[in-house]
Amino acid sequence: MFVPERNLKELIVSAVRAQERSISGLARDLSQSGYKFHRLFVAGYLKALADCGLLREKEIPPAKVYTTSAYRDKNLYESVGMKVRAFETEPREQSRLAVAVLCRLFRRPVFLRELKECGFDPVADVPAASKEEREDARRALAKLKIQVPTNEPAYYVEERRNEARDAIIADLLVEKYDMTPLVLETRQMKLAER
Repeated sequence: MFVPERNLKELIVSAVRAQERSISGLARDLSQSGYKFHRLFVAGYLKALADCGLLREKEIPPAKVYTTSAYRDKNLYESVGMKVRAFETEPREQSRLAVAVLCRLFRRPVFLRELKECGFDPVADVPAASKEEREDARRALAKLKIQVPTNEPAYYVEERRNEARDAIIADLLVEKYDMTPLVLETRQMKLAER
């Protein structure tokens, strides 16, 4: 059964996060979950994840055991959640702002699972996407092998001007590409002479 790599990565990291695993133990757990991979494939994948810093490898002879690494980059959703919490203190507004940021980034409605991955629950005043918009977004994600249930709600905030949203997106880019030294914190103003 083919599984896109990002889904396999998340599956492995979540399994190892719950309990440290050996190669054969993880291969057995994946097989029981319906993902049948050869043990050598799993070993290579675990080694690659350890080389990337997502997992930590330790030898307990005769086996190698993998655990999650203390260092792990935040994914986009976690970063958006962190930035939104820093920018907005009101929980009701946090959900709306997170939806606005994600809608602007993806140019599509945001599904419930994406909002939850940011660490927010939907609130009543976050506008739901129309059925057509939701279905278009669901079909686009399905082309990427990301399955979204047809009954999962989606949210859409369309605002032309939103300084908070734009500041968060700018912060995400500056942080991701380590451009902090290039950014001026303040702008020097000069008094006009008469």
